Amino acid sequence: MVRFAFVLSVVSSLTSIVHGAFSSSSKKNVVVYYGQGPSQAGLATYCADSSIDIIVLSFVYLFPAQANGYPGVNFGNQCGGTVYAGPGYNGTNNTVNNHLYQCPAIQKDLYTCRKSYPSKKILLSLGGATTQYQLTGATDGTAFANLLWGLFGPRTTAWVNAGKPRPFDYNGVGFAIDGFDLDIEHQPTDNWAGYTALATQLRTNYASVSGTYYLTASPQCIVPDANLQGVLLKGTFDMLFIQYYNTPQCSAAAWVSANPNYKSGGSFNTSGFTFDQWVTWLSSTPSKNARLFIGLPGSSGAASAASLVTPAQAQNLISAYYCRSNFGGMSIWEATYAAANVANGLNFYQNMKKDLNTSSTDTKLSCVASVSSGSTSAPSSTSSSSSSSTTSKTSTSSTSSSSSTSSTSPTSSTSSLSSSSSTSSTSSTSTSSTSSSSSSSSLPTSSNGVCGAGQGFTCAAGMCCSQYGYCGTGAAYCGTGCQQGYGTCS
Repeated sequence: MVRFAFVLSVVSSLTSIVHGAFSSSSKKNVVVYYGQGPSQAGLATYCADSSIDIIVLSFVYLFPAQANGYPGVNFGNQCGGTVYAGPGYNGTNNTVNNHLYQCPAIQKDLYTCRKSYPSKKILLSLGGATTQYQLTGATDGTAFANLLWGLFGPRTTAWVNAGKPRPFDYNGVGFAIDGFDLDIEHQPTDNWAGYTALATQLRTNYASVSGTYYLTASPQCIVPDANLQGVLLKGTFDMLFIQYYNTPQCSAAAWVSANPNYKSGGSFNTSGFTFDQWVTWLSSTPSKNARLFIGLPGSSGAASAASLVTPAQAQNLISAYYCRSNFGGMSIWEATYAAANVANGLNFYQNMKKDLNTSSTDTKLSCVASVSSGSTSAPSSTSSSSSSSTTSKTSTSSTSSSSSTSSTSPTSSTSSLSSSSSTSSTSSTSTSSTSSSSSSSSLPTSSNGVCGAGQGFTCAAGMCCSQYGYCGTGAAYCGTGCQQGYGTCS
């Protein structure tokens, strides 16, 4: 993913005024990144659009060791000019400044978002495409998690009385984000010890309060992502916003090219596109139940031109993968680019919501397999989490720039404005389903990955038929709801 902070004039076409209703068990969630768009509209504009369920603020692009003790934050044109000088600051060079202390537009809009649209989730992304951030060891990771929790988690009297900053509080009213996202785009120097400790401590902090917080990550589409591999193996993530762009061999555009005549419910070529590979790889990790999102660029300006997928093409891709048990929705880089990309009267992320809603009502893609015996299998639900990133994001090697800054001075009030469902440990829901007991010995072997009752195909030897009628391996296919008689079930 390429994540920019350019200066362009963009007119957004945001028509909805009802807030999105995020659900961790839904397959229809739309995620947008915000904070690095060209001449971006205020955050409240996107909060007010019902097509968006999660907004990922981008980015915390400096970590404490690189910014004299506090994280460096940058949200483009939404921040002011007062900065906390980082290492090497000479009074004029903003390259290494800690953009923390003044971002009044963000503060005000976060207050509006939480008050008017309480079900909209706000995540804070750590990392991005720069190489300025780094953690060194478990102690560093744990300390950073606790600092992030104090700065951006629930407001506490002890923190405020100690004179420590609260960058997102507004007029004495506390604002707690709904979680953190890891968008790590260069390899760590400590074999992921710092990031693993960060993820572990954030989970501990989430569990210390009431409510629900999320931990998310934004890997590239190659399995596994070399920059996140170690922490994904050990940490528990609720959602992955997978970047299916800028990496040609596994991009969404490559899937579209390989399936030019795809029709909803029909067969398709899965080679290259790594959604199922991610499911399999995660099946032996603590994040085996994570919701996976297909990440797309909002327009040709948001990523390489070869990565662009039109809304009509995205509809086909959504239709093909909607019934995968771990499918959670679509993630979009980035809000401003997507808002300016209008087709059929809707901007790009609005079209994604429309496509998801269409797939959810399509009788061929209802994800409830009718069985001759009368039993059905219900869609599974998994937990959701928060995400992370930095000043810019690319999928193979990313570069990005950002401008402006943020800051707030501490206040003495301990009142807080938090969403009804966003203040604590992660949630997860279990899956319940029944599988067909019908014999499939006489059925032909599936050639397109479709299987099970009502489909008329069985899986090849060694493969399982999931509760949603797809062949594969790993817990998502062979575990709960696996259809006996249409493949191997464990």
